[in-house]
Amino acid sequence: MTYLNPAAQNLLGLSERQALGQTLAKLLRPSSDLVALCQRALDTGLTFGLREFYTWVGGRELNLDCHASPLENEDGLVVELIDIERDRTLRREAELLAQRKVSRRIVRQLAHEVKNPLGGLRGAAQLLQRQLHDPELGKYTRVIIDEADRLAALVDSVLKAGGAPKPEELNLHEITERVAELIGAEKPEGVELARDYDPSLPPVHVDRHQLIQAFLNLARNALQAVGTNGRIVIRTRALPNFTIAGTQHRLVVSAEVEDNGPGISHELKDTIFYPLVTGKPTGSGIGLTIAQDLVSSNGGLIEFTTRPGSTVFRIRLPAIDTRNGNGRGSRT
Repeated sequence: MTYLNPAAQNLLGLSERQALGQTLAKLLRPSSDLVALCQRALDTGLTFGLREFYTWVGGRELNLDCHASPLENEDGLVVELIDIERDRTLRREAELLAQRKVSRRIVRQLAHEVKNPLGGLRGAAQLLQRQLHDPELGKYTRVIIDEADRLAALVDSVLKAGGAPKPEELNLHEITERVAELIGAEKPEGVELARDYDPSLPPVHVDRHQLIQAFLNLARNALQAVGTNGRIVIRTRALPNFTIAGTQHRLVVSAEVEDNGPGISHELKDTIFYPLVTGKPTGSGIGLTIAQDLVSSNGGLIEFTTRPGSTVFRIRLPAIDTRNGNGRGSRT
């Protein structure tokens, strides 16, 4: 090793000083395929590539695309390592942001379209109720009025959710603890609620109430997923050199909720953040849509992974860069 650019240092988890003079075979294990690739490039003077190369670096398994190209007019190679999983994550982030824009437009239009006739429906039911003298018939108009009120309240909550954030500096544990208290009071006795916190979490600059609502939506989904018996873990982590929506930040804070339920079906995974998409018989299909909108408005993004026995939703938010003292998330 004679030089590592900043991206390579981040990928390998090494500084340039630590890596200088070491061999690829020491840093990447197993390395036989990559070493053979480099040798062919040196012997022939041509560029060679290796796709889907799995290797271990510092206790992490990476899936890489690799290219080895001879240097011009001197001995040596340029070895390019491309983190396939990170590229897939970036593409997934772009898809989530596109979904958010579409979802916001659909929700706004749907809310306005629903709210106007609801007023007429409720008024007509009230008039009908006054004309009915049979108490048995009156209970049906009461159902109409109650359901109209419920839908109107739901529409109001959707419209209010997208208000401009009022950010303040806070520790994300203030959010997770508040939600943990609420979920702890709601959960059945057979559901275990665990906390796994990073004690060195840096502060964030967000709207407290919007983040509580977003994280509460995720936690309640987890509670519904496990039913009367299961385990929910609320977790926090700090992630260095992390990209959110195409912007790399020096430090990102992650608030996660994991459940051991059955997981999200394959049919729903690509559309789970769209409005009216739900896998629950009684779900409204707007909880995740609102949560993503709230988190995005605060400069973050919600991501998830799912399989039977482990579904994890993660709120990623830029941490405040204490070095610049401006109270905002840092970028690189």
